[in-house]
Amino acid sequence: MSSSKAKKIRQKIEKQGKVNPELLRGSWLGINPLSKITPTLQQKRTQLHNKHKRNPALERSDSFFYVDFVIFR
Repeated sequence: MSSSKAKKIRQKIEKQGKVNPELLRGSWLGINPLSKITPTLQQKRTQLHNKHKRNPALERSDSFFYVDFVIFR
C-alpha cells in the first residue's frame, strides 16, 4: 500500500534526525474515555448536599457567650 503524502513528509523529517510530530501529539495518559461514566442523579444530589457541610470537630472556637440578667424592681 502507498503512504499518504503527510506520512512521507513525517518519515523524511524523522530520517533527517528531527523529532517526529506523531510523538508530540497529546495522549490520554492512561485514561480510557470509555470507562468514565457520568454521575447518577443520586450521586449529584449527595455531592451537592455534602458540598458545603462543615465538620464541627475541625472548627475551633475559643469564644463563649455569657448572658447576665439583672432584674430591677
